[in-house]
Amino acid sequence: MTGKEGRGRELPRTPSFFWRLGTDGRGLCLARRGLLVLPLAAQAPDALAAVMAALRGNREVRASFVEEKEVAELERPLISRGTLAWRAPDRLEKRTIEPAPELFLVEGDRLTLERPQRGISETIALDAAPEIRPLVEALRATLAGDIATLRQHHEVSFSGDTARWRIILVPRSLRLRGAVQRITLEGAGGFLEVVETQGNEGRTRLVATPAP
Repeated sequence: MTGKEGRGRELPRTPSFFWRLGTDGRGLCLARRGLLVLPLAAQAPDALAAVMAALRGNREVRASFVEEKEVAELERPLISRGTLAWRAPDRLEKRTIEPAPELFLVEGDRLTLERPQRGISETIALDAAPEIRPLVEALRATLAGDIATLRQHHEVSFSGDTARWRIILVPRSLRLRGAVQRITLEGAGGFLEVVETQGNEGRTRLVATPAP
């Protein structure tokens, strides 16, 4: 593990990296079409493979996000906004603009976290952070269409088709599962629209909107 330039290691106990994709109330109308649950288990692998292929076809993606994070002590969810950028094969950047600037960057085996207002700037190796890597790969491996890596870290359940799909991930690590019980991913074609996580600290819903 490598740390540098910070007042102390402050990587999230639960994956705030994923939490920064909320909903802006526009554009994505998931209610227009219900998720299709495949009636035969034998059909699911073929549909999942088709979705993974569609995701792999996106070599570069840019989106805006809004995050809604429920906190037990608060009556209303915390909301943050920013931008996302994905570039194959392994670079994922989440840049929060509101309410405070923050950078979360994963490239190769390195994860960088910057929170300027707190004086934090730190880089670590993912292989040295087994509690964090599965959370990073839940999003990165999905965007890369890498089902093998996804299954390495999570139990994977799939429903739907390429027009509208849902993937539910349950961490294989029992230690991690004590903090994060489930990650639900929803999308259409090769675009990941929604990331919703259920953990001990509450539920967080993330929705991405493609950049023009």
